[in-house]
Amino acid sequence: MANPDKKTLLIEQSYNEIKIICTKFQDEYRAKDIEVRTFLRELARVWEKEN
Repeated sequence: MANPDKKTLLIEQSYNEIKIICTKFQDEYRAKDIEVRTFLRELARVWEKEN
């Protein structure tokens, strides 16, 4: 990817931010992997409803 466009950069930035949120969720609440996956599925459902 020699010259990434703005959309690609935004997706990468969003991915990194979500990854940080999930890591904090696991660290602070001792959440298991399945709980993080459930959290992400619920988040996706909310986004789908808004669009």
